[in-house]
Amino acid sequence: MVATKIYVPLRTMFLKYASILLLFFAQVVFSQNDHLLVIDHKNLGISSGQNVGVFVDEEKQYSNFSDLKNLPNDAFKTLDTPILDFNFTAKRYWLKFSVNNQSEYQQFILEVGRTVTNKVEFFEVREGEVIHHFISGDDFAYDDKEIAHRKNLFPIVLEKNETKTFYLKLESDGELLFSPIMVHERLAFFEQDFKDQFKNGFYYGLIALVVIIYFFFFVFLKDKTFLFYILYAFSQGILQFSLDGYSHHHFFPNGGYFANHVLLVFAGLTVIFLLTYVNNFLQLKETSLRLWKVFRISRFVLILIVLMSLVPGTLYEIAFPIINGASLFGVLLAAFSILRLLAKGLKVDLFFAIAFIILILGGVVFILGNLSIVGDKLISLGALKISSAVEFVILSISMSNKYGKLQQEKEEAQQLAFQNLQEKNALMDQSNVRLERQVKERTAEIEKQRAALSKSNEEIVSSIKYAKRIQQAILPSDEHISERLPNSFVFYRPKDVVSGDFYFVESAQTSNASEQKYTLFAAVDCTGHGVPGAFMSIVGNNLLTQSLTEHQVNSPGEALSFLNAGLNKTLRHNVEGTVVRDGMDIAMCAISTDKSQLIFSGAKNPLYLIRFKANLNESDLLSSMEILEETDDRVLIQIRGDRTSIGSGQDDMNYQFENHYLNLFKGDQIYVFTDGFADQFGGENGKKYNYSRFRKYLLSIAETPISDREAILNLEFTYWLGNLEQIDDVLVIGVEV
Repeated sequence: MVATKIYVPLRTMFLKYASILLLFFAQVVFSQNDHLLVIDHKNLGISSGQNVGVFVDEEKQYSNFSDLKNLPNDAFKTLDTPILDFNFTAKRYWLKFSVNNQSEYQQFILEVGRTVTNKVEFFEVREGEVIHHFISGDDFAYDDKEIAHRKNLFPIVLEKNETKTFYLKLESDGELLFSPIMVHERLAFFEQDFKDQFKNGFYYGLIALVVIIYFFFFVFLKDKTFLFYILYAFSQGILQFSLDGYSHHHFFPNGGYFANHVLLVFAGLTVIFLLTYVNNFLQLKETSLRLWKVFRISRFVLILIVLMSLVPGTLYEIAFPIINGASLFGVLLAAFSILRLLAKGLKVDLFFAIAFIILILGGVVFILGNLSIVGDKLISLGALKISSAVEFVILSISMSNKYGKLQQEKEEAQQLAFQNLQEKNALMDQSNVRLERQVKERTAEIEKQRAALSKSNEEIVSSIKYAKRIQQAILPSDEHISERLPNSFVFYRPKDVVSGDFYFVESAQTSNASEQKYTLFAAVDCTGHGVPGAFMSIVGNNLLTQSLTEHQVNSPGEALSFLNAGLNKTLRHNVEGTVVRDGMDIAMCAISTDKSQLIFSGAKNPLYLIRFKANLNESDLLSSMEILEETDDRVLIQIRGDRTSIGSGQDDMNYQFENHYLNLFKGDQIYVFTDGFADQFGGENGKKYNYSRFRKYLLSIAETPISDREAILNLEFTYWLGNLEQIDDVLVIGVEV
């Protein structure tokens, strides 16, 4: 038993020291081989860039391995860094190294380059000849990879103590280029990759959950802050998806332009949406106008950079360092804004501040790593993912607390409402006793008041009916209209007993040297409807009638100017500190006695002219005229009125309305109207009739006799109205030459 106890430790010690001597001997022997990587159980899965020779092909003269044969041995330099960092570059790099296997394994996987490297080519060389050549990178199709994986992986087979020589060609188009040189035991790599895939799945699942939940918050609350947060989370997810190599695999498996650009585009969009979200959450337009302007300018610059990155060539190459610098500025600006508002004593949600400070720290490490300022490249790559995941968790806690606070406030409000209800019930019991005593006393009084109100109502109705007779008296009679406008109709449908719309038809003669005779007609829409509108219509009618006797009024435009000045003088536009906006919209026409010429002037309202195409000469159309509708043989032309209403205020008292002159042809149809027809709600969906439908309908009845059009329009309006209430007075005047 004693001998056995002594023998076992001695054997163990012998094997241990023999292994050390063997490893030392291998390293001494193989140290004569330049750029040698000796793999054992300790350095598997560890980057060994310091053992690799690097040749920089700045002019891209060496495209194939055969081109390297004339290179001297010292062309490949050692960078003495575990991870080879070439920064933002568009150059081509050749790597040379040998691998000696001192482990018990035979099948290995070589991992090189970032997952988003454009081109990676692998050459296994024996006695100066390539025996294996594999490709990877997002310039190539995903299916062309020897090992179908999001990373750049190549198979290596080595017997124990065997040494093989390999070359790698790396190429980027201006993007950040760095490369770990890791040799993994094949089975161990896929075991670790399974764990990495699980972590990534948790991260992307978290982002998907955030997007879905906050989408419903946005739908129900209609708050744009939630929308910008969704866009920020989504673009952050796509950015990480691309950095992890999944975009090449799942979105753009054929490689090329889109596989190359997706990373840069979503890097810019992530910062744009981040700034937009922070701006809305902190309400910078109200809390700090200067910061709000800085945010606007920053977003605009980032948008320009993203657009610049879409252009292949030099602009695309320089976009990489620029967008990283701009992103660093953006995240620091977000942090500064939070601290600035806190320094001003403004309240900022604590969880929001903590979440974004964590995100910004990770973002700064990520961007500074990209710029080769700090840290291990592999660590800086994971910093943004970790910080964003923590940020999403903290913001979820913030939303949970907010929900809990809302629930607490709701319970407190319900308790308070219950207490108030109890108090009200007690008061109601007391009041009921008093009310029962008062009911009998007040019943008699109410009966007296009802009788008085009934009498007052009869008097008011009688007064309104009398006002209707007065208004009808000022409107031109059918005989008056027929005498002056034989081929015409008036469709007039007040909303109430009296109307705010009225029509005016009179003969007139100019008082200037020409002494021309015209027939005037106008459709007028006064402010409001019912009794207030009726009062305005009487004032307007009186002023229009007075204008016929004024020597300086010789055209519709001058009549509207006279009406505008008279209405501003008649009405006080500032009553007890309140500005009065009473006025009217009007379309007025003057047709010469021989029906050859028409003069139109309008205040807000236009004129519609329906004309045969045979009589149309588009070169004669005025700038204020435009063709809006047409059929096979007719067109509908709109002549716009001035944009100023009658009686809009003292500032426009001397406003001069424009006259529009046009020649008439036989068959021309002229329409002036108020807005009541087009603005009426109805139809199957309860929508507005609108002016487009109104114009098309006027064209559709152009062939019918003008004497029938009043009845046709009345039927159309009644059908459209259906069971709905008429919302405004309606007036349409039609004249046919």
